[in-house]
Amino acid sequence: MLLQDKVAIVTGSSRGIGKGIAIRFAKEGAKVVLCGRGADTHETAAEIRALGGVVHSLICDVTNREEVDTLFDETVRVFGTLDILVNNAQTPTGKGSSGPFLRMTADGWDAYVKANMGALFYCTHRAAQIMCQKRKGSIINISTNATQRVHRRSIGYDSVKGAMDVFTMAVAVDLAPWGVRVNAIRPGMIAASGYEDVTETERRRRTSQIPLGRYGFPEDIAWAAVFFAADDASYVTGQAFQVDGGLLVQGRSPSAELAQPVVTPENIDRLFSPNG
Repeated sequence: MLLQDKVAIVTGSSRGIGKGIAIRFAKEGAKVVLCGRGADTHETAAEIRALGGVVHSLICDVTNREEVDTLFDETVRVFGTLDILVNNAQTPTGKGSSGPFLRMTADGWDAYVKANMGALFYCTHRAAQIMCQKRKGSIINISTNATQRVHRRSIGYDSVKGAMDVFTMAVAVDLAPWGVRVNAIRPGMIAASGYEDVTETERRRRTSQIPLGRYGFPEDIAWAAVFFAADDASYVTGQAFQVDGGLLVQGRSPSAELAQPVVTPENIDRLFSPNG
């Protein structure tokens, strides 16, 4: 029970990574506040209660400052304080925010950056006000490994996540005198939203590029979030933790290894046999 009686807000927690983090936090003893834009937020809350967790849920659009104020005011009203914030919500804004660069629009870019960087600032600023008074707290931002090696046709998303990484470091330095820690997690390929729409052939192609040979799951990100949230990580701030199955540490993907066949669990016995 690494988070016993701590109070945590997890934004975008109705599904996917946010849901996985919320469930794991509850299992670790935290009192969790769920925040999402749809009724599935309350459905996730019901699942956590069924597991014996303590949870409160709100319908909230974190791109709206007034709704963010309500979220934090309600958290303090219900649970008395705030110890952990997970900035997980990702807000699509429609056509123009991504795609081929020359087809993007200035209006689409403006809307996307304002919505997502605005939400990050609004939530972090309110959390900091509460945590700094306590001289303690943990803020965790869910970034992406695309801040290190970008996607094609995802300029808006990758740019905002890159800004999130720098925001993480800058706020970590500013809040350190108050004992408030700020860190980021960079997920790789995660079996979350949209995973069901990927064909089996495409899944095999993608996982063949990952050294650990599989997609990650929300639970993999949740464990990293528990680490950053726990008191045991009290000397860790301003860091970004890669959780991607080793995808980015390799110099080239296995499909690019043309000179020698890639050693796999299936052929390693043959490789070391006398006749290999």
